Amino acid sequence: MFFLAKGHIRYYDIDKQGNEKIMHLMGPCNIFPMLFVFGIAEDVPAFYGAIDAVEVIAIPVEEFSKVTKQDVEFSNSLAKRFLTELDELAYRINSLEKSDAKSKVLNAVKYMALHYGHTHGLWQQIDFPLTQQLIADFTGLTRETVSTTMQELEKEKLIRSQKTLRLEVKRSELEKTL
Repeated sequence: MFFLAKGHIRYYDIDKQGNEKIMHLMGPCNIFPMLFVFGIAEDVPAFYGAIDAVEVIAIPVEEFSKVTKQDVEFSNSLAKRFLTELDELAYRINSLEKSDAKSKVLNAVKYMALHYGHTHGLWQQIDFPLTQQLIADFTGLTRETVSTTMQELEKEKLIRSQKTLRLEVKRSELEKTL
């Protein structure tokens, strides 16, 4: 199993047309592949890829299993982490159900800002470089649609891009639901 000590990774699949479809994002302090680690699946049905510079620590599954059985506090912290992941996935599923591109893109960047960002004045800056292609893979939209939508959101001053590709979302927007 692997422990993500630093950086961000995407968990994705590739459709029959060769397009990546991001299923989930992970930041520091995550373990993967989860179903394999807990003996639920014998293989991993998708792929993992780095979004930015990562530091990953390999841990033998047997050692991890031994610790989870012996250390109740550690097991409880894992349970809390998994519940947080479920909450993140529920938010993500809700954002994918939006019918228009603007709502999908705005919800996706809000999701990333809330779960993988930090406060930067009146803005919430996403911790990793965010390309239009990554947003497209995350939302199921085309890159062209994402580009047009991002320009619209920037004109409305709901988001802003930095030269480092660190996208920022207006903090007041994070408190609204679409």
